[in-house]
Amino acid sequence: MLKVKLTENYTGVTICGDYDDLDFLYDSINHLIHGDSANINEYMIQNHLYCFLYDLRHAYQGQREAILVRNNLDDYTRENFNFKKKDITDKNVYFCFNYLLTDLLLDMVLIKYFIRKIDKKENDIYNPYVNMVNYFYSLVLQSLEDILTEVKFNEIKKGLLESIVTDDTYIPQWFEIISIDYINMTKGKREKEFMHIADSIYNYIDYDEYYRMKKRIEKICNEKNCNLSQLHYNYPENIKW
Repeated sequence: MLKVKLTENYTGVTICGDYDDLDFLYDSINHLIHGDSANINEYMIQNHLYCFLYDLRHAYQGQREAILVRNNLDDYTRENFNFKKKDITDKNVYFCFNYLLTDLLLDMVLIKYFIRKIDKKENDIYNPYVNMVNYFYSLVLQSLEDILTEVKFNEIKKGLLESIVTDDTYIPQWFEIISIDYINMTKGKREKEFMHIADSIYNYIDYDEYYRMKKRIEKICNEKNCNLSQLHYNYPENIKW
């Protein structure tokens, strides 16, 4: 089963699961967002989610970290099914990787853009891909209970639920600055500023600074004859998780 836990310094979360867990999560997100983008802004929304899939894929391919987790296979069960000790152990391999919390909160907002595009006939309560994604994001939310009061936790849930992203307003640079600032904070400041950080992600269209930044970035693009997807802020190379 999937496991999500806040990292020691609240910088991100550690995501763990066996091969099948992570593989199906990958397939579910990929199924929802895959396809030719309608415009450059939709491409940027799609591309941010592909960044998560990149780390996810490398994790279950054994290129990040791995731990051994007890599977509760005792001697009685082994004998009952005639499993030989040399063929099976009492531990399973779980693959793990760290992911930046601010980027993951943004992913939780962006994925809804694609879910809303699904045909109504397909987007029902039995859609396995949507259900898998919602299950994973519910685990992410649960991991925040360690640093939030019940009131703040419910506020975060409400904000993420009601947040709407549109391809005509989205610019990645706003969220890159938020993530860089978050990385450079101390653990104590992250805990103190978390509600404001989260609000600036899921309520980004309410911030005047967002539109001022959008105007500046678009002006730079016109001057350099490039598009929004070609301008990025660099994240710090060393992250203290």
